[in-house]
Amino acid sequence: MNPTKPSDPSTPDLEMFDFGGAVNVQSYKAFLVWAAKNAVSDIHVQGSNPIVIERYGRMVPVTPFSLPDNILSDIIDGLFDPELRAKVRGGTPQDRAIQLDGDQNKRYGLDRGERLRFRCNVVQATAANMLTTCAMTQRVIPTAIPELEAMGIEPDLFEALLPHKGLGLVCGETGSGKSTLLAAIYRYCANLFPDRKITTAEDPVEYIIGRKGDVLPATQLELGRDVATFAEAIRAALRRAPSIIGVGEMRDTETILAAVLSALLGHLCLSTLHTDSVGETIPRLLAGIPIEIREATARDVMGTMQYIIVQRLLRTTDGKRQAVREYLVFDQPLRNEMAQVPYTEWGHLLNRKVREKKGRIADKAFTLLREGIIDRDEMLSVVSPAELREMEACV
Repeated sequence: MNPTKPSDPSTPDLEMFDFGGAVNVQSYKAFLVWAAKNAVSDIHVQGSNPIVIERYGRMVPVTPFSLPDNILSDIIDGLFDPELRAKVRGGTPQDRAIQLDGDQNKRYGLDRGERLRFRCNVVQATAANMLTTCAMTQRVIPTAIPELEAMGIEPDLFEALLPHKGLGLVCGETGSGKSTLLAAIYRYCANLFPDRKITTAEDPVEYIIGRKGDVLPATQLELGRDVATFAEAIRAALRRAPSIIGVGEMRDTETILAAVLSALLGHLCLSTLHTDSVGETIPRLLAGIPIEIREATARDVMGTMQYIIVQRLLRTTDGKRQAVREYLVFDQPLRNEMAQVPYTEWGHLLNRKVREKKGRIADKAFTLLREGIIDRDEMLSVVSPAELREMEACV
């Protein structure tokens, strides 16, 4: 296939995929492989629209043509099955993971033993002139788990990532690298502490943690395939003598209570939450807990919490992205201080602790701005114009 340059100037090094005149299931799978090999994070496809990729946080159309709705339907049926599209057309969004495997003939552009995975969401929607069409979003799941040591994690946080018990939360908006950081933590544990048994529940399974040669490869349960809910997965894990229980997301009360119980019983439970600051995290956890047990649960959370990390990916001036994090490691002095105030004030207390050490995401982003690593527009995605002027006045 002869590549051509895309028109978007933000991706000068990217060559457009050539479908060879026929967009079908097979050529689309080859396109997915191309996307994964060109640092694409997400693929956005909807009827009567060009295929759009997201690369380093920037949207880029990569076809000179719009994809007909009937061709999109054929692709969805070929990637999954007609029953999935019927459910979507019936008003039920669908989440799936797909896997592409290479062979000796370089199927899809993959060698034998090569494997790529994608997380997919399909919904029905109105889009431009299409009253109803399917909209499919596919996230590339990198097969190579990054080395934890190479992720720029602050030393005091790094040494706190794998305690023997308690809760550890990695927070942030969608697409902020939470799953990647957790996968790196699990893999680091498997490499250095082979006697620690790892089990996770995910929706869907993304990175494959276990490797050939591991003493006991991590077991990864997928919601809807292996287990019904995160809470059920935690309860099952407690009967399997795990060292680390990974939970895809603290998304409901039952999951939160099961995770806290696992920490109280002496396991390390790691999970994610969609919050924008350290101080917001515990109040968000507690918001769904019944009022009659909320204070007791708050004390259990305080006693078991080991760390809270909030991460964000910022677009850099070289066209890529860089992770910035704010965090708190929970030690006994911090717990003692929390115990002196009502749990309803913990959010303010924790945010003040982060602010006092100039550890907010805003503080770290401002440093990147001054170093020329991000531009002013990206900084303004973190703080308001008034906040930025105030930060500049204090320099």
